[in-house]
Amino acid sequence: MPGRFNYILTPSSKEEISPEIPLPLSKHGKHWIHITAENETQLTVLFEKHKIHPLTIEDILNPNSRIKLEKFPNYIFFIFKGYQFDKNILIPKNFNFILTENQIISITLDYRDSIGDLIEDWKANHKLLARGYEFIVHKILDIETDHTLLIAQKIEERIEHFEDQIFSNSKSLDIANVYGLRGYLQNMKKGINQNKEVLEDVEKIKSHFFSDEADAFFRDVRDHSIRLLELVDSNIESISSALEAHIALSSRKTNEIMKILTIMTAVMLPMSLVAGIFGMNFRYIPTLTWSTGFHFSLGIMISIGGFMLIYFKIKRWF
Repeated sequence: MPGRFNYILTPSSKEEISPEIPLPLSKHGKHWIHITAENETQLTVLFEKHKIHPLTIEDILNPNSRIKLEKFPNYIFFIFKGYQFDKNILIPKNFNFILTENQIISITLDYRDSIGDLIEDWKANHKLLARGYEFIVHKILDIETDHTLLIAQKIEERIEHFEDQIFSNSKSLDIANVYGLRGYLQNMKKGINQNKEVLEDVEKIKSHFFSDEADAFFRDVRDHSIRLLELVDSNIESISSALEAHIALSSRKTNEIMKILTIMTAVMLPMSLVAGIFGMNFRYIPTLTWSTGFHFSLGIMISIGGFMLIYFKIKRWF
């Protein structure tokens, strides 16, 4: 994975650039400039000739910037959010795009596979830029949307495993992990909704920056986003239903235990009463001198207990 990932690409070539080297810009033709931003100074140097607003640079350097589209006199700036699911942690990744009349500038804060693969295999992908830089934008957004869909499907598999654990009373059930997955899905849903809004805003300004030919491709990405939203909503509902089932089964199990303990207490109570009567410290107690008194008291206790169990069974209390 490269440490620096700054390139200017044309339909016929790609060239690595650095902050110290002026960008070889042309007023004619199409360019795609990709930058892995390291600090504000680097972006300021790189964007001197583009007249990029300082607030745009601030949004780019903030990994928590809200997904949005902004219009400036000489360019359009928008943010699209992708996701990475690594070691059970969902990591949001912002993709920043600046669209000028003849150029697209993409900026990320670290290496991204979706962009890196396009550039590394530029011989096979340069035709996209020849058709228009909107097809480069579409390619990146499409790859990231499909990747997010795969993450949602992976989470769906974990939810199914969680449901199996619930109904099999597995002792390895990790409720904290399930609540974590639901939180990830809720954050993902929020990001996808914002991505969809950006795609709708992009469609509104397509006549100024995008060709009519690209319209169907961006609608396809939006359709994938809607499908992804449906899957995420379904996963959230599945988790909520599974948690409700877990709570219901846990409550039922607790109620059964409490019922058994209550029955045992009810049966033992009259026995304790009999034992208490014969254990009182009075000098004269009837039957206290009987040779069969002990067995007689035990018989009374067993009879009372047996009668109560039969009565509870007839009442279907257990």
